[in-house]
Amino acid sequence: FRPDLAGPSSIQYIIDVVEAAGAASKSDGKVNNGVACNRCKFYRAEKKLLLQGVLKQNSIRSNTVSLGPCPEEVPPQLHCPEHDPNCACHGPVMTKGMVGWAGGGEGPDFFINTFDKPVDWWENQHTVWGELDEESIRAVESSYELPAHQSGMRMLDEPIEFTIELF
Repeated sequence: FRPDLAGPSSIQYIIDVVEAAGAASKSDGKVNNGVACNRCKFYRAEKKLLLQGVLKQNSIRSNTVSLGPCPEEVPPQLHCPEHDPNCACHGPVMTKGMVGWAGGGEGPDFFINTFDKPVDWWENQHTVWGELDEESIRAVESSYELPAHQSGMRMLDEPIEFTIELF
């Protein structure tokens, strides 16, 4: 987690999803290292750029506030894309290993950045809420070799379901 970058609502949303998934796992008798949420999966893998997924538990309402703290050096006027003309600063320019909400939104879709340099063309338009260590980045990068198809984006043929755990 990077609560210093995300703001409290994003972090609370993730905690709520994990706790709800844990309660659901206990009620159906499943025991595992971590808990399976009913909509936690990776579905998109863009080689040398990102692995995208969704973090959602059906019993939890979606997060509604996405902005993290904006770095002081960011100018008040951002270059907003056509699809989001009223964009705002959500946090820092992402670097390799950072995890943030996708599409400048507030989740439940998220992505892990694996680009080797800061992704300055995304500017400050993604709320960062996590960061991976080198070993985890290598595991993410291995997903780029999985079978996938182009549909405007590189979508995995078989989404990867995952469990999640708070430490």
